[in-house]
Amino acid sequence: MAILLVGVAIVCYGAHKQQSTDDLMRKCEQARSISDYNSLDNLSKQLIDKGNKSGNQRAIGYGNFYRGLSLMFTGKGKECTALLDKAWNISSEISNDSIGALVMNARGIYEAIYANNNFLAQRFFFRSLDLSTDSHFESLKIRVYGNLLILSKSAADPAGLDYAKRIYNYGTTHKDFEQTFMGAYYLALFYHLKGNNKEALKYVDTALDLYKHHHYDDIASVYVLYSEIETDAGHLDKAQSLAHEAIVLSQTNKQASLLPDAYLQLARAESKAGMYYESNIHAQQAIKASHDYSFTNRIIDCNKLIASNFIAMGDNDSAVGYLLKANEGMDTLSSVNMDRMLHERDILDSIQHQEEQSKIREQHIKSQRNIMLVLLVSIIVLATLLVVIIISYRSRVRLIKRIVAQNVSAVEKHKESQRRISELEKQMDEQRKPSGVLTDDADRKQTLYNNICELMENDKLYKEPQLNRERLAAMLGTNRTYLSAVIKEKSGMNYQQFINSYRIQEAIRILSDNDSADYPLKQLWNDLGFSSSSTFYKLFQQAVGITPSVFRKQYLEMNK
Repeated sequence: MAILLVGVAIVCYGAHKQQSTDDLMRKCEQARSISDYNSLDNLSKQLIDKGNKSGNQRAIGYGNFYRGLSLMFTGKGKECTALLDKAWNISSEISNDSIGALVMNARGIYEAIYANNNFLAQRFFFRSLDLSTDSHFESLKIRVYGNLLILSKSAADPAGLDYAKRIYNYGTTHKDFEQTFMGAYYLALFYHLKGNNKEALKYVDTALDLYKHHHYDDIASVYVLYSEIETDAGHLDKAQSLAHEAIVLSQTNKQASLLPDAYLQLARAESKAGMYYESNIHAQQAIKASHDYSFTNRIIDCNKLIASNFIAMGDNDSAVGYLLKANEGMDTLSSVNMDRMLHERDILDSIQHQEEQSKIREQHIKSQRNIMLVLLVSIIVLATLLVVIIISYRSRVRLIKRIVAQNVSAVEKHKESQRRISELEKQMDEQRKPSGVLTDDADRKQTLYNNICELMENDKLYKEPQLNRERLAAMLGTNRTYLSAVIKEKSGMNYQQFINSYRIQEAIRILSDNDSADYPLKQLWNDLGFSSSSTFYKLFQQAVGITPSVFRKQYLEMNK
Protein backbone atom coordinates (compact mmCIF):
# COMPACT_ATOMS: atom_id res chain seq x y z
CA MET A 1 0.00 0.00 0.00
CA ALA A 2 1.17 3.51 -0.69
CA ILE A 3 2.38 5.58 2.24
CA LEU A 4 0.58 5.11 5.52
CA LEU A 5 1.86 7.43 8.24
CA VAL A 6 1.89 7.14 11.96
CA GLY A 7 2.26 10.14 14.18
CA VAL A 8 3.90 10.48 17.53
CA ALA A 9 3.84 13.09 20.24
CA ILE A 10 6.75 15.40 20.81
CA VAL A 11 7.42 14.45 24.39
CA CYS A 12 9.45 16.15 27.07
CA TYR A 13 9.71 15.78 30.81
CA GLY A 14 11.56 18.86 31.93
CA ALA A 15 13.20 17.23 34.93
CA HIS A 16 16.99 17.20 34.60
CA LYS A 17 17.36 13.68 35.98
CA GLN A 18 15.21 12.33 33.10
CA GLN A 19 17.12 14.13 30.34
CA SER A 20 18.63 10.94 28.90
CA THR A 21 15.15 9.42 28.50
CA ASP A 22 14.02 12.62 26.76
CA ASP A 23 16.96 12.37 24.38
CA LEU A 24 16.03 8.81 23.47
CA MET A 25 12.44 9.82 22.81
CA ARG A 26 13.54 12.68 20.58
CA LYS A 27 15.87 10.38 18.67
CA CYS A 28 13.08 7.83 18.26
CA GLU A 29 10.77 10.52 16.89
CA GLN A 30 13.45 11.79 14.54
CA ALA A 31 14.04 8.26 13.17
CA ARG A 32 10.28 7.77 12.77
CA SER A 33 9.80 11.09 11.03
CA ILE A 34 12.20 10.04 8.24
CA SER A 35 10.98 6.40 8.26
CA ASP A 36 14.37 5.06 9.40
CA TYR A 37 12.81 2.00 11.02
CA ASN A 38 16.04 0.06 11.49
CA SER A 39 17.48 2.85 13.64
CA LEU A 40 14.11 3.18 15.33
CA ASP A 41 14.23 -0.48 16.32
CA ASN A 42 17.56 -0.06 18.14
CA LEU A 43 16.58 3.22 19.77
CA SER A 44 13.24 1.88 20.98
CA LYS A 45 14.95 -1.10 22.63
CA GLN A 46 17.14 1.35 24.55
CA LEU A 47 14.10 3.39 25.53
CA ILE A 48 12.27 0.32 26.86
CA ASP A 49 15.37 -0.74 28.82
CA LYS A 50 15.76 2.76 30.25
CA GLY A 51 12.09 2.85 31.23
CA ASN A 52 12.26 -0.56 32.93
CA LYS A 53 15.29 0.45 34.98
CA SER A 54 13.75 3.72 36.13
CA GLY A 55 10.17 2.43 36.43
CA ASN A 56 9.03 5.03 33.91
CA GLN A 57 5.80 3.57 32.48
CA ARG A 58 5.39 6.41 30.02
CA ALA A 59 8.79 5.71 28.48
CA ILE A 60 7.99 1.98 28.35
CA GLY A 61 4.70 2.71 26.64
CA TYR A 62 6.29 4.90 23.97
CA GLY A 63 9.16 2.42 23.62
CA ASN A 64 6.81 -0.47 22.90
CA PHE A 65 4.87 1.66 20.43
CA TYR A 66 8.02 2.72 18.58
CA ARG A 67 9.39 -0.82 18.46
CA GLY A 68 6.06 -2.26 17.29
CA LEU A 69 6.03 0.37 14.54
CA SER A 70 9.56 -0.44 13.40
CA LEU A 71 8.77 -4.17 13.22
CA MET A 72 5.55 -3.49 11.28
CA PHE A 73 7.28 -1.56 8.50
CA THR A 74 10.24 -3.93 8.25
CA GLY A 75 7.96 -6.89 7.53
CA LYS A 76 7.64 -8.42 11.01
CA GLY A 77 3.94 -7.91 11.48
CA LYS A 78 3.38 -11.05 13.56
CA GLU A 79 5.76 -9.69 16.20
CA CYS A 80 4.51 -6.12 16.24
CA THR A 81 0.96 -6.66 17.52
CA ALA A 82 2.06 -7.92 20.95
CA LEU A 83 4.17 -4.78 21.44
CA LEU A 84 1.34 -2.49 20.32
CA ASP A 85 -1.05 -4.27 22.68
CA LYS A 86 1.39 -3.77 25.54
CA ALA A 87 1.69 -0.07 24.70
CA TRP A 88 -2.12 0.16 24.63
CA ASN A 89 -2.43 -1.47 28.06
CA ILE A 90 0.12 0.93 29.49
CA SER A 91 -1.69 3.91 27.98
CA SER A 92 -4.86 2.74 29.72
CA GLU A 93 -3.11 2.15 33.05
CA ILE A 94 -1.55 5.63 33.13
CA SER A 95 -4.48 7.35 31.33
CA ASN A 96 -2.29 8.62 28.52
CA ASP A 97 -4.52 9.29 25.51
CA SER A 98 -1.56 10.34 23.36
CA ILE A 99 -0.01 6.87 23.49
CA GLY A 100 -3.45 5.34 22.98
CA ALA A 101 -4.06 7.49 19.89
CA LEU A 102 -0.71 6.44 18.42
CA VAL A 103 -1.41 2.76 19.02
CA MET A 104 -4.90 2.94 17.47
CA ASN A 105 -3.39 4.61 14.40
CA ALA A 106 -0.70 1.93 14.16
CA ARG A 107 -3.31 -0.83 14.51
CA GLY A 108 -5.23 0.75 11.63
CA ILE A 109 -2.09 0.61 9.49
CA TYR A 110 -1.57 -3.03 10.46
CA GLU A 111 -5.11 -3.97 9.40
CA ALA A 112 -4.62 -2.16 6.09
CA ILE A 113 -1.25 -3.56 4.99
CA TYR A 114 -1.19 -6.97 6.68
CA ALA A 115 -4.83 -8.05 7.02
CA ASN A 116 -6.13 -6.04 4.01
CA ASN A 117 -9.13 -5.24 6.19
CA ASN A 118 -10.11 -1.67 5.36
CA PHE A 119 -13.22 -1.89 7.53
CA LEU A 120 -11.27 -2.51 10.75
CA ALA A 121 -8.50 -0.14 9.62
CA GLN A 122 -11.08 2.62 9.33
CA ARG A 123 -12.49 1.86 12.78
CA PHE A 124 -9.02 2.04 14.35
CA PHE A 125 -8.24 5.30 12.53
CA PHE A 126 -11.47 6.90 13.73
CA ARG A 127 -10.74 5.72 17.27
CA SER A 128 -7.32 7.35 16.97
CA LEU A 129 -8.98 10.60 15.89
CA ASP A 130 -11.23 10.51 18.96
CA LEU A 131 -8.27 10.02 21.29
CA SER A 132 -6.23 12.66 19.45
CA THR A 133 -9.07 15.13 19.95
CA ASP A 134 -9.28 14.29 23.66
CA SER A 135 -5.52 14.81 24.10
CA HIS A 136 -5.32 17.86 21.76
CA PHE A 137 -2.86 15.94 19.60
CA GLU A 138 -3.31 18.04 16.44
CA SER A 139 -0.30 16.79 14.47
CA LEU A 140 -1.43 13.17 14.83
CA LYS A 141 -4.94 14.09 13.66
CA ILE A 142 -3.41 15.47 10.46
CA ARG A 143 -1.47 12.22 9.95
CA VAL A 144 -4.53 10.07 10.56
CA TYR A 145 -6.47 12.09 7.98
CA GLY A 146 -3.65 11.23 5.59
CA ASN A 147 -4.07 7.53 6.36
CA LEU A 148 -7.79 7.78 5.67
CA LEU A 149 -7.03 9.48 2.35
CA ILE A 150 -4.84 6.53 1.35
CA LEU A 151 -7.63 4.11 2.30
CA SER A 152 -10.15 5.95 0.14
CA LYS A 153 -8.15 7.08 -2.92
CA SER A 154 -11.43 8.08 -4.52
CA ALA A 155 -11.47 10.55 -7.39
CA ALA A 156 -15.21 10.98 -6.84
CA ASP A 157 -14.67 12.18 -3.29
CA PRO A 158 -14.52 16.00 -3.39
CA ALA A 159 -13.21 16.07 0.17
CA GLY A 160 -10.08 14.08 -0.75
CA LEU A 161 -8.29 16.90 -2.55
CA ASP A 162 -9.41 19.39 0.09
CA TYR A 163 -7.91 17.31 2.91
CA ALA A 164 -4.69 16.86 0.91
CA LYS A 165 -4.42 20.66 0.63
CA ARG A 166 -5.02 21.02 4.37
CA ILE A 167 -2.21 18.61 5.17
CA TYR A 168 0.17 20.40 2.80
CA ASN A 169 -0.76 23.83 4.18
CA TYR A 170 -0.39 22.56 7.76
CA GLY A 171 3.12 21.37 6.97
CA THR A 172 4.21 24.61 5.31
CA THR A 173 2.64 26.77 8.03
CA HIS A 174 4.27 24.82 10.86
CA LYS A 175 7.54 24.29 8.94
CA ASP A 176 7.03 20.57 9.35
CA PHE A 177 9.00 18.78 6.63
CA GLU A 178 7.19 15.46 7.01
CA GLN A 179 3.72 16.98 6.77
CA THR A 180 4.75 19.17 3.84
CA PHE A 181 6.28 16.20 2.04
CA MET A 182 3.25 14.01 2.65
CA GLY A 183 0.87 16.83 1.73
CA ALA A 184 2.67 17.19 -1.61
CA TYR A 185 2.40 13.42 -2.13
CA TYR A 186 -1.33 13.41 -1.34
CA LEU A 187 -1.95 16.35 -3.69
CA ALA A 188 -0.08 14.59 -6.48
CA LEU A 189 -2.07 11.42 -5.80
CA PHE A 190 -5.51 13.06 -5.86
CA TYR A 191 -4.75 15.27 -8.85
CA HIS A 192 -3.67 12.10 -10.63
CA LEU A 193 -6.88 10.32 -9.61
CA LYS A 194 -8.86 13.25 -11.04
CA GLY A 195 -6.93 13.03 -14.33
CA ASN A 196 -5.03 16.31 -13.86
CA ASN A 197 -1.54 14.94 -14.42
CA LYS A 198 -0.05 18.39 -14.99
CA GLU A 199 -0.84 19.42 -11.41
CA ALA A 200 0.08 15.94 -10.17
CA LEU A 201 3.58 16.22 -11.66
CA LYS A 202 3.94 19.68 -10.11
CA TYR A 203 3.54 18.23 -6.63
CA VAL A 204 5.66 15.18 -7.42
CA ASP A 205 8.45 17.63 -8.27
CA THR A 206 7.77 19.44 -4.99
CA ALA A 207 8.13 16.19 -3.02
CA LEU A 208 11.34 15.26 -4.85
CA ASP A 209 12.76 18.75 -4.27
CA LEU A 210 12.03 18.43 -0.55
CA TYR A 211 13.78 15.05 -0.57
CA LYS A 212 16.94 16.69 -1.92
CA HIS A 213 17.20 18.75 1.26
CA HIS A 214 15.86 16.23 3.81
CA HIS A 215 16.48 12.50 3.90
CA TYR A 216 13.27 10.44 3.89
CA ASP A 217 13.29 6.65 3.60
CA ASP A 218 9.72 6.42 2.25
CA ILE A 219 10.73 8.22 -0.96
CA ALA A 220 10.06 5.05 -3.00
CA SER A 221 6.33 5.75 -2.75
CA VAL A 222 6.79 9.01 -4.64
CA TYR A 223 8.63 7.20 -7.42
CA VAL A 224 5.83 4.61 -7.60
CA LEU A 225 3.26 7.40 -8.00
CA TYR A 226 5.51 9.18 -10.52
CA SER A 227 5.66 5.96 -12.54
CA GLU A 228 1.86 5.59 -12.40
CA ILE A 229 1.42 9.11 -13.80
CA GLU A 230 3.88 8.50 -16.63
CA THR A 231 2.21 5.16 -17.38
CA ASP A 232 -1.15 6.85 -17.80
CA ALA A 233 0.48 9.49 -20.00
CA GLY A 234 1.88 6.75 -22.25
CA HIS A 235 5.53 7.46 -21.40
CA LEU A 236 6.18 3.79 -20.74
CA ASP A 237 10.01 3.76 -20.92
CA LYS A 238 10.19 6.52 -18.33
CA ALA A 239 7.50 4.82 -16.23
CA GLN A 240 9.53 1.59 -16.16
CA SER A 241 12.70 3.48 -15.24
CA LEU A 242 10.94 5.22 -12.34
CA ALA A 243 9.51 1.93 -11.10
CA HIS A 244 13.01 0.38 -11.21
CA GLU A 245 14.24 3.32 -9.12
CA ALA A 246 11.43 2.72 -6.60
CA ILE A 247 12.53 -0.92 -6.26
CA VAL A 248 16.15 0.08 -5.66
CA LEU A 249 15.17 2.71 -3.09
CA SER A 250 12.87 0.27 -1.25
CA GLN A 251 15.67 -2.27 -1.01
CA THR A 252 18.35 0.28 -0.14
CA ASN A 253 16.28 1.91 2.59
CA LYS A 254 14.96 -1.49 3.77
CA GLN A 255 11.35 -0.39 3.35
CA ALA A 256 9.72 -3.81 3.20
CA SER A 257 6.20 -2.37 3.06
CA LEU A 258 6.98 -0.46 -0.18
CA LEU A 259 8.70 -3.22 -2.16
CA PRO A 260 5.51 -5.02 -3.36
CA ASP A 261 4.10 -1.68 -4.62
CA ALA A 262 7.27 -0.95 -6.57
CA TYR A 263 7.38 -4.38 -8.25
CA LEU A 264 3.66 -4.24 -9.04
CA GLN A 265 3.93 -0.79 -10.65
CA LEU A 266 6.83 -1.99 -12.82
CA ALA A 267 4.68 -4.95 -13.87
CA ARG A 268 1.78 -2.64 -14.75
CA ALA A 269 3.98 -0.37 -16.89
CA GLU A 270 5.40 -3.40 -18.72
CA SER A 271 1.93 -4.83 -19.26
CA LYS A 272 0.74 -1.59 -20.84
CA ALA A 273 3.80 -1.67 -23.09
CA GLY A 274 2.86 -5.18 -24.25
CA MET A 275 5.73 -6.81 -22.33
CA TYR A 276 3.44 -9.44 -20.83
CA TYR A 277 6.13 -12.02 -20.05
CA GLU A 278 8.33 -9.48 -18.21
CA SER A 279 5.25 -8.08 -16.49
CA ASN A 280 4.36 -11.50 -15.08
CA ILE A 281 7.90 -11.98 -13.78
CA HIS A 282 7.80 -8.75 -11.81
CA ALA A 283 4.23 -9.37 -10.62
CA GLN A 284 5.48 -12.71 -9.25
CA GLN A 285 8.31 -10.86 -7.49
CA ALA A 286 5.71 -8.55 -5.94
CA ILE A 287 3.81 -11.63 -4.70
CA LYS A 288 7.03 -13.12 -3.29
CA ALA A 289 7.88 -9.88 -1.47
CA SER A 290 4.33 -9.79 -0.07
CA HIS A 291 4.61 -13.38 1.17
CA ASP A 292 8.13 -12.84 2.56
CA TYR A 293 6.88 -10.05 4.78
CA SER A 294 3.31 -11.30 5.33
CA PHE A 295 1.71 -8.41 3.44
CA THR A 296 -1.62 -9.25 1.78
CA ASN A 297 -2.82 -5.96 0.32
CA ARG A 298 -1.17 -6.35 -3.10
CA ILE A 299 -1.39 -10.10 -3.77
CA ILE A 300 -4.91 -9.93 -5.23
CA ASP A 301 -3.89 -7.09 -7.60
CA CYS A 302 -0.84 -9.08 -8.70
CA ASN A 303 -2.85 -12.21 -9.48
CA LYS A 304 -5.39 -10.15 -11.43
CA LEU A 305 -2.62 -8.50 -13.47
CA ILE A 306 -1.00 -11.86 -14.25
CA ALA A 307 -4.38 -13.24 -15.34
CA SER A 308 -4.92 -10.21 -17.57
CA ASN A 309 -1.50 -10.71 -19.14
CA PHE A 310 -2.24 -14.37 -19.86
CA ILE A 311 -5.52 -13.33 -21.49
CA ALA A 312 -3.62 -10.90 -23.71
CA MET A 313 -1.22 -13.74 -24.63
CA GLY A 314 -4.15 -16.04 -25.45
CA ASP A 315 -3.44 -18.43 -22.57
CA ASN A 316 -6.87 -18.59 -20.95
CA ASP A 317 -6.15 -21.79 -19.03
CA SER A 318 -3.29 -20.16 -17.10
CA ALA A 319 -5.40 -17.06 -16.63
CA VAL A 320 -8.14 -19.10 -14.93
CA GLY A 321 -5.66 -20.37 -12.34
CA TYR A 322 -4.59 -16.89 -11.35
CA LEU A 323 -8.15 -15.64 -11.38
CA LEU A 324 -9.03 -18.38 -8.92
CA LYS A 325 -6.07 -17.36 -6.73
CA ALA A 326 -7.31 -13.79 -6.77
CA ASN A 327 -10.78 -15.03 -5.85
CA GLU A 328 -9.40 -17.06 -2.96
CA GLY A 329 -7.62 -13.94 -1.75
CA MET A 330 -10.88 -12.05 -1.74
CA ASP A 331 -12.47 -14.76 0.37
CA THR A 332 -9.88 -14.19 3.13
CA LEU A 333 -10.92 -10.58 3.62
CA SER A 334 -12.65 -10.08 6.97
CA SER A 335 -14.16 -6.74 6.07
CA VAL A 336 -17.27 -8.22 4.50
CA ASN A 337 -20.09 -5.72 4.88
CA MET A 338 -23.41 -4.72 3.39
CA ASP A 339 -21.71 -3.01 0.43
CA ARG A 340 -20.14 -6.30 -0.59
CA MET A 341 -23.46 -8.11 -0.26
CA LEU A 342 -25.11 -5.56 -2.52
CA HIS A 343 -22.41 -6.06 -5.10
CA GLU A 344 -23.02 -9.79 -5.26
CA ARG A 345 -26.28 -8.87 -6.99
CA ASP A 346 -24.24 -7.02 -9.62
CA ILE A 347 -22.14 -10.15 -10.17
CA LEU A 348 -25.27 -12.21 -10.73
CA ASP A 349 -26.63 -9.68 -13.24
CA SER A 350 -23.31 -9.65 -15.09
CA ILE A 351 -23.20 -13.43 -15.40
CA GLN A 352 -26.76 -13.55 -16.72
CA HIS A 353 -25.79 -10.97 -19.32
CA GLN A 354 -22.73 -13.01 -20.33
CA GLU A 355 -24.90 -16.05 -21.11
CA GLU A 356 -26.18 -14.08 -24.12
CA GLN A 357 -22.85 -12.57 -25.19
CA SER A 358 -19.31 -13.83 -25.78
CA LYS A 359 -17.69 -10.75 -24.31
CA ILE A 360 -18.54 -7.99 -21.89
CA ARG A 361 -17.01 -4.59 -21.95
CA GLU A 362 -15.16 -3.61 -18.85
CA GLN A 363 -17.12 -1.55 -16.43
CA HIS A 364 -15.72 1.85 -15.54
CA ILE A 365 -16.50 2.35 -11.90
CA LYS A 366 -16.82 5.68 -10.21
CA SER A 367 -15.74 5.37 -6.62
CA GLN A 368 -18.14 6.56 -3.91
CA ARG A 369 -17.12 8.89 -1.11
CA ASN A 370 -17.49 6.21 1.51
CA ILE A 371 -14.08 4.71 2.33
CA MET A 372 -15.50 1.19 2.47
CA LEU A 373 -16.37 1.26 -1.27
CA VAL A 374 -12.69 0.73 -2.13
CA LEU A 375 -13.34 -2.95 -1.50
CA LEU A 376 -16.40 -2.77 -3.73
CA VAL A 377 -14.34 -1.42 -6.64
CA SER A 378 -11.88 -4.32 -6.34
CA ILE A 379 -14.71 -6.84 -6.42
CA ILE A 380 -16.23 -5.25 -9.54
CA VAL A 381 -12.92 -5.45 -11.40
CA LEU A 382 -12.46 -9.05 -10.31
CA ALA A 383 -16.02 -9.89 -11.32
CA THR A 384 -15.43 -8.51 -14.81
CA LEU A 385 -12.36 -10.69 -15.28
CA LEU A 386 -14.15 -13.72 -13.88
CA VAL A 387 -17.00 -13.23 -16.36
CA VAL A 388 -14.56 -13.08 -19.32
CA ILE A 389 -12.61 -16.20 -18.31
CA ILE A 390 -14.99 -18.71 -16.75
CA ILE A 391 -18.44 -17.88 -18.12
CA SER A 392 -18.53 -21.20 -20.06
CA TYR A 393 -18.69 -23.30 -16.89
CA ARG A 394 -19.99 -20.92 -14.21
CA SER A 395 -23.67 -21.50 -13.64
CA ARG A 396 -26.18 -19.20 -12.03
CA VAL A 397 -26.91 -21.71 -9.27
CA ARG A 398 -23.25 -21.90 -8.28
CA LEU A 399 -23.08 -18.13 -7.90
CA ILE A 400 -26.22 -18.09 -5.76
CA LYS A 401 -24.63 -20.67 -3.46
CA ARG A 402 -21.61 -18.44 -3.19
CA ILE A 403 -23.82 -15.50 -2.27
CA VAL A 404 -25.55 -17.57 0.42
CA ALA A 405 -22.24 -18.72 1.92
CA GLN A 406 -20.80 -15.22 1.97
CA ASN A 407 -23.89 -13.73 3.58
CA VAL A 408 -23.97 -16.38 6.30
CA SER A 409 -20.27 -15.79 6.92
CA ALA A 410 -20.75 -12.03 6.83
CA VAL A 411 -23.36 -12.13 9.61
CA GLU A 412 -21.03 -14.09 11.88
CA LYS A 413 -18.04 -11.89 11.10
CA HIS A 414 -20.10 -8.76 11.62
CA LYS A 415 -21.23 -9.98 15.05
CA GLU A 416 -17.68 -10.86 16.04
CA SER A 417 -16.35 -7.49 14.84
CA GLN A 418 -19.11 -5.68 16.75
CA ARG A 419 -18.34 -7.68 19.86
CA ARG A 420 -14.61 -6.94 19.70
CA ILE A 421 -15.10 -3.25 19.00
CA SER A 422 -17.74 -2.98 21.74
CA GLU A 423 -15.44 -4.61 24.30
CA LEU A 424 -12.58 -2.34 23.29
CA GLU A 425 -14.71 0.79 23.59
CA LYS A 426 -16.15 -0.29 26.94
CA GLN A 427 -12.64 -0.89 28.30
CA MET A 428 -11.56 2.55 27.13
CA ASP A 429 -14.63 4.24 28.60
CA GLU A 430 -14.25 2.48 31.95
CA GLN A 431 -10.55 3.35 32.23
CA ARG A 432 -10.87 6.93 31.00
CA LYS A 433 -14.02 7.84 32.94
CA PRO A 434 -13.94 5.95 36.27
CA SER A 435 -16.52 8.32 37.74
CA GLY A 436 -19.06 7.37 35.10
CA VAL A 437 -19.66 11.06 34.26
CA LEU A 438 -19.85 11.90 30.57
CA THR A 439 -17.17 14.54 29.84
CA ASP A 440 -18.30 15.93 26.52
CA ASP A 441 -20.77 15.57 23.71
CA ALA A 442 -18.60 12.98 21.94
CA ASP A 443 -18.77 10.77 25.04
CA ARG A 444 -22.52 11.26 25.32
CA LYS A 445 -23.02 10.33 21.71
CA GLN A 446 -20.86 7.22 22.00
CA THR A 447 -22.62 6.12 25.17
CA LEU A 448 -26.04 6.65 23.58
CA TYR A 449 -24.98 4.74 20.47
CA ASN A 450 -23.63 1.88 22.59
CA ASN A 451 -26.97 1.73 24.43
CA ILE A 452 -28.90 1.67 21.15
CA CYS A 453 -26.75 -1.19 19.82
CA GLU A 454 -27.15 -3.09 23.10
CA LEU A 455 -30.94 -2.83 22.86
CA MET A 456 -30.79 -4.11 19.30
CA GLU A 457 -28.29 -6.91 19.82
CA ASN A 458 -29.32 -8.15 23.27
CA ASP A 459 -33.00 -7.26 23.57
CA LYS A 460 -33.73 -7.55 19.81
CA LEU A 461 -35.89 -4.46 20.09
CA TYR A 462 -35.98 -4.17 16.30
CA LYS A 463 -38.57 -6.99 16.23
CA GLU A 464 -41.25 -4.63 17.52
CA PRO A 465 -43.33 -3.40 14.51
CA GLN A 466 -44.27 -0.17 16.25
CA LEU A 467 -40.72 0.76 17.21
CA ASN A 468 -40.49 4.37 16.07
CA ARG A 469 -38.00 7.07 16.88
CA GLU A 470 -40.18 8.63 19.53
CA ARG A 471 -40.55 5.39 21.49
CA LEU A 472 -36.86 4.48 21.25
CA ALA A 473 -35.83 7.99 22.22
CA ALA A 474 -38.13 7.85 25.26
CA MET A 475 -36.63 4.51 26.33
CA LEU A 476 -33.14 6.04 26.16
CA GLY A 477 -34.08 9.31 27.83
CA THR A 478 -33.40 11.54 24.84
CA ASN A 479 -35.32 13.12 21.97
CA ARG A 480 -35.95 11.84 18.43
CA THR A 481 -33.81 14.50 16.76
CA TYR A 482 -30.73 13.80 18.85
CA LEU A 483 -31.29 10.06 18.53
CA SER A 484 -31.42 10.28 14.71
CA ALA A 485 -28.32 12.47 14.62
CA VAL A 486 -26.28 10.02 16.73
CA ILE A 487 -27.36 7.02 14.63
CA LYS A 488 -26.47 8.88 11.43
CA GLU A 489 -23.09 9.98 12.74
CA LYS A 490 -22.04 6.60 14.15
CA SER A 491 -23.48 4.20 11.58
CA GLY A 492 -23.79 6.28 8.42
CA MET A 493 -27.44 5.26 8.12
CA ASN A 494 -30.71 6.98 8.88
CA TYR A 495 -32.96 5.62 11.62
CA GLN A 496 -35.06 3.29 9.45
CA GLN A 497 -32.05 1.93 7.56
CA PHE A 498 -30.32 1.24 10.87
CA ILE A 499 -33.30 -0.71 12.28
CA ASN A 500 -33.81 -2.63 9.03
CA SER A 501 -30.14 -3.63 8.89
CA TYR A 502 -30.62 -5.58 12.14
CA ARG A 503 -33.80 -7.15 10.82
CA ILE A 504 -32.10 -8.31 7.61
CA GLN A 505 -29.15 -9.78 9.53
CA GLU A 506 -31.56 -11.69 11.77
CA ALA A 507 -33.44 -12.94 8.69
CA ILE A 508 -30.17 -14.26 7.22
CA ARG A 509 -29.38 -16.01 10.49
CA ILE A 510 -32.81 -17.68 10.68
CA LEU A 511 -32.81 -18.72 7.02
CA SER A 512 -29.38 -20.32 7.46
CA ASP A 513 -30.41 -22.27 10.58
CA ASN A 514 -31.29 -25.93 9.94
CA ASP A 515 -33.56 -25.96 12.98
CA SER A 516 -35.62 -23.17 11.39
CA ALA A 517 -36.10 -24.89 8.02
CA ASP A 518 -39.86 -25.03 8.55
CA TYR A 519 -40.16 -21.42 9.68
CA PRO A 520 -42.88 -19.94 7.37
CA LEU A 521 -41.66 -16.95 5.38
CA LYS A 522 -45.06 -15.28 5.78
CA GLN A 523 -44.53 -15.44 9.55
CA LEU A 524 -40.85 -14.43 9.39
CA TRP A 525 -41.39 -10.92 8.09
CA ASN A 526 -44.01 -10.24 10.72
CA ASP A 527 -41.85 -11.63 13.56
CA LEU A 528 -38.96 -9.41 12.47
CA GLY A 529 -41.08 -6.26 12.74
CA PHE A 530 -41.54 -5.45 9.04
CA SER A 531 -44.72 -3.61 8.12
CA SER A 532 -45.43 -5.84 5.12
CA SER A 533 -44.13 -8.84 3.21
CA SER A 534 -43.37 -6.67 0.16
CA THR A 535 -41.13 -4.41 2.23
CA PHE A 536 -39.29 -7.43 3.64
CA TYR A 537 -38.78 -9.02 0.22
CA LYS A 538 -37.64 -5.76 -1.33
CA LEU A 539 -35.08 -4.96 1.37
CA PHE A 540 -33.81 -8.54 1.53
CA GLN A 541 -33.33 -8.64 -2.26
CA GLN A 542 -31.50 -5.31 -2.18
CA ALA A 543 -29.20 -6.36 0.64
CA VAL A 544 -28.43 -9.96 -0.34
CA GLY A 545 -29.05 -10.10 -4.08
CA ILE A 546 -31.55 -12.97 -4.04
CA THR A 547 -35.00 -13.56 -2.53
CA PRO A 548 -35.46 -15.14 0.93
CA SER A 549 -36.96 -18.31 -0.55
CA VAL A 550 -34.05 -18.80 -2.96
CA PHE A 551 -31.59 -18.09 -0.15
CA ARG A 552 -33.14 -20.76 2.09
CA LYS A 553 -33.41 -23.32 -0.72
CA GLN A 554 -29.79 -22.94 -1.76
CA TYR A 555 -28.53 -23.00 1.82
CA LEU A 556 -30.35 -26.25 2.60
CA GLU A 557 -28.99 -27.85 -0.59
CA MET A 558 -25.44 -26.72 0.23
CA ASN A 559 -25.81 -28.02 3.78
CA LYS A 560 -26.82 -31.46 2.51
